[in-house]
Amino acid sequence: MKKRIIVVGCLLFCIGLFAGVSYGAEKVIKMELSSFRPSTDKISLMLQEWCDEVGKRTNGRVKVTLHPGGTLTPPAQTFDSVMNEVVDIGEGPMGVTTGRFPLMEVLDLPLGIRSSYSGSMLAMELIKKFKPKEFAKVKMLFMLSSPPAYLQTRKPIKSLEELRGAKIRALGGTTTKVIRALGAVPVVLSPTDVYDALSKGVADGAVVISDALTTLKWGDVLHYTTMNVSTSYVNNGYLVMNLNKWKSLPPDVQQTIDKLSDEYVVKMSKLWDQKEKDAIASLKSKGHKTIILSAAEEEKWAKKIAPLYDEYVKEKTAKGVPAADVLAFCRDWIKKNQK
Repeated sequence: MKKRIIVVGCLLFCIGLFAGVSYGAEKVIKMELSSFRPSTDKISLMLQEWCDEVGKRTNGRVKVTLHPGGTLTPPAQTFDSVMNEVVDIGEGPMGVTTGRFPLMEVLDLPLGIRSSYSGSMLAMELIKKFKPKEFAKVKMLFMLSSPPAYLQTRKPIKSLEELRGAKIRALGGTTTKVIRALGAVPVVLSPTDVYDALSKGVADGAVVISDALTTLKWGDVLHYTTMNVSTSYVNNGYLVMNLNKWKSLPPDVQQTIDKLSDEYVVKMSKLWDQKEKDAIASLKSKGHKTIILSAAEEEKWAKKIAPLYDEYVKEKTAKGVPAADVLAFCRDWIKKNQK
């Protein structure tokens, strides 16, 4: 009898032990993160670090798996995939879905933003201030802007006269309008087609960050950078979570992720700025030339694109966006915060 009691007791203990293990396993919250960046990109590696930190700081209660290179969702579909619960978290570029983010498209305008850090901080402040409707159905983790994209060309461009008629690769949207306003001819090409087009003279240049000249090898063909500060722009991207998924997380996990996101938007933007500096130094060592426009010439370029701001305000106001206030806020923030 005593043996049976001992055996039964052991069985109950084992059942309880395995039940505890099973229960603990069920407590791990798993999330999938879709990103468009190549796995080897330094920003992608830091995004992986963010995923790892979520796990560490939640003591293993949350596991975020990164899927880079657009393997889980194409960039143009990432935002809707998050919103529709296809993926839990998505990192995507805003520029591939023109019209999808009407308020935030103010950041596509040439605002004279001089760094990834400035652009990213401005984007976050815009969201806090105006709470854009386009993000109402997701949890915004953070925004990330690129360093400014300048005019990169095969031949030196020092004036509007030299730019006139040049065929310049554009992403589409606002970039196309800026190129056309400056008297050049916009040529919309996918990234995979640009090198060939530049090599064959189908395009004379591109508006792009210097980092792309090194990573995509466009610098083999484009030997000149024109620092058109007042008419430059930044590319903008987002990291968002499905709203229902966010609401299902325990409050302490939400706080941890919010804190991490605040930390990593700073780390990632400063990393991108450093990448840009490294790319510029590398290009310079290979003979790449940088052209600084004179103050008078810079003013000429700025005047050419002035109507685009009025166009933004008129178009977005008609869609219910407080566009005039948004633009004024951006200009004021840049004036006060950018060195």
